[in-house]
Amino acid sequence: MDRRRFLTLTGVAGLAAATVPVAVPATPALAAAYPSADAGLTAEAHAKLAELAPYGVTALAFTPSGGWVMVTQDGRYFARGIPDACFTELGALLKAGRKVNAVAFPPEGGDRWVITTDKGVSARGLPAACLSRIKAFYTAGQQVVDVAFPPAGGDRWVVVAANAFQANGVDDECYQMMRNLTQGGRRLTRVAFPKAGGWALVAQDEFYARSIPDACFKQMKTVAGGGWQLHNLAFAPGGGWALCSRGKAPALPADRVRQFENAVGGSTVWQRMSAYKTPGLAVAVVVGNKIAWSAGYGRLAAGGAAAAHPESAFQAASISKAVTAVGVLRLLQVRKIALTADVRPHLGWTLPARSCVSPTAEPTVEQLLTHRAGIVGRGSTSPAGACSGFDSSGGGFAGYGASATVPSLLQVMNGEGNSPKIELSTEPGAEYHYSGAGYVLLQRMVEELTGTSLADYMSQEVFAPLGMAGSSYALSPAFELASGHTSTGTVIPGGHNRYPESAAAGLYTNVLDLCRLMSYLNRAWTATGDIAGPLSRASVRTLLTQGPQPGMGRGLFIAGSGTQNFSYTHDGSNYGFKSVFKGYPELGAGYAVLSNGNDTALVNEVAAAVRSVYGWA
Repeated sequence: MDRRRFLTLTGVAGLAAATVPVAVPATPALAAAYPSADAGLTAEAHAKLAELAPYGVTALAFTPSGGWVMVTQDGRYFARGIPDACFTELGALLKAGRKVNAVAFPPEGGDRWVITTDKGVSARGLPAACLSRIKAFYTAGQQVVDVAFPPAGGDRWVVVAANAFQANGVDDECYQMMRNLTQGGRRLTRVAFPKAGGWALVAQDEFYARSIPDACFKQMKTVAGGGWQLHNLAFAPGGGWALCSRGKAPALPADRVRQFENAVGGSTVWQRMSAYKTPGLAVAVVVGNKIAWSAGYGRLAAGGAAAAHPESAFQAASISKAVTAVGVLRLLQVRKIALTADVRPHLGWTLPARSCVSPTAEPTVEQLLTHRAGIVGRGSTSPAGACSGFDSSGGGFAGYGASATVPSLLQVMNGEGNSPKIELSTEPGAEYHYSGAGYVLLQRMVEELTGTSLADYMSQEVFAPLGMAGSSYALSPAFELASGHTSTGTVIPGGHNRYPESAAAGLYTNVLDLCRLMSYLNRAWTATGDIAGPLSRASVRTLLTQGPQPGMGRGLFIAGSGTQNFSYTHDGSNYGFKSVFKGYPELGAGYAVLSNGNDTALVNEVAAAVRSVYGWA
């Protein structure tokens, strides 16, 4: 079964609901019409579920050998084939007035079990890390509401507390969706694993499942469609399953994440990813200058096991230029170099110029930042001596595949790589030509003035102060990287091309880091003075105020200046990767989108869906 979550919901007619009480507690309780459903259970288990469900089941579990246990909120319980010590402890806890939240059995079987209550845990034979995590939650004042074990056994488990969860050794997509479901203000409440593989997750009024029985999934939709919360879901080792509710789903605020997921290109985010043959995507949104939510979808590589997470590193492509601009302004600020300074004395290299360029021409740092320095780039090669008629899209870089030799930055500048030599092709300041080559010169300037690589400089001067630990301009960073994909959805050779032209195209980052940068720029823009970070307020104002190029600050494209909807943005397009981020300083808002596909239309649709959900221009 592919990804599924309820979109169209139906009623609850036909669900099993018994009205005969089980006389276990001393004080009788009134039965309620709580729905339950099951299939493939023993006749006794089926009958007991129908009998106990109306009293509100709080714990429902199966042992690896086919035993089972059920506990209600008023202290009724029944078990068959569970370890004797577990049964004895369960009875003692209930007699002492404890409220049982969950009972679970590790897949290795034997005398291994755990019971979590409103006041603590009783357990035997659990993985040490699992028990430690459970106890830590209680020590922190959080009840543990569920414990689940994948069928592979070993040190694999999920512990769900009242307002948090922790997992170890679970399927990466399962973890991805646990995280995603809790990003819209929901709490994870139940996790269940069929013996044959797959998983199901419940987060109050939302749920998500992979490879569970179709009949079970249909009943989950039916129960939820009636407004009930899925409080319990369990899978028997023989393929059976059982679920039940003990009350209506809570009234919760609108879930912006789910709204977004179902508003991408008139469909769902997963359907649009499939249509564009993009295996992985990450999104993060800033509200109130804080990360409101972040989510990952799909895989880091087609056919791979690693899921895309908000912490996953993608190539940001030309977003590299926008982030480089922050580093350049930091350098100017610290070294007290004017924005209008001629860049050539800081290059340690002679910048060639075509014969028709004035001998007095002075390409400035500001002109390089705004693509007006006369460095046309890739489009300047034909004819070799021309000073006009250039390709308007010239200036990008193709990168170097896994088997290619990566040239030095100086070799790139001299045209000894796979791109033309860098030269003045037109008069500085006269024309706008989007130019990655111009940012190569800025990279050279940074490295010459600091005596260190751009990667090290940015790490020390920009990333560390902003907490951007998942970002790097290194050719091959040490952290896990998404693989780029062709337009047909296949992994590009080596997973990604390498870009010695780092300032222009070589940034690896994640959506959380981009939103950290965005939040900082937003706050610095509206602050009355300097705030902690790499730039002064004056430098941030320079970065985001229109310069010599209409619609552009320095390194970022801007719109709506002087209005509440004022924004800055940059997108990116490398082979196999597409990206975009956008900030709204006056709103304290913004978003970042990174993908490992080769179609820009997907990130545009994702960005449009975010703007639509929040009403941003």
